[in-house]
Amino acid sequence: MLIDHWPRQKGCSSMSSEMINIELMPEERSDLLQYGYPFEQIKNALLAQENSDCIAIVPMNSFYLEKLIGDLCYSINRMQSGSLQDRLLELCDRLESAERYGEGILYDF
Repeated sequence: MLIDHWPRQKGCSSMSSEMINIELMPEERSDLLQYGYPFEQIKNALLAQENSDCIAIVPMNSFYLEKLIGDLCYSINRMQSGSLQDRLLELCDRLESAERYGEGILYDF
């Protein structure tokens, strides 16, 4: 599901409205819904793919992506160490990379 209309924030530069397509696995989408506290547009895009077992492309506005990363980090910092925290750290690294480079493609190594 592609969302092509995002509200612009007053006072934000055009750079903050850049759209970044991020490929997410089902587990990552579920984790973002539970631990990322996504804004409505991202939440709707994630929920639209909720029952899919496939990798899905979720478009994110760079402004909301930055906020999602911050909220995910907040959740990570409140956890005890363990496999969930490690998984969320890896997801956070991927989102930060997508934010930095403008693409969120999953690469097969």
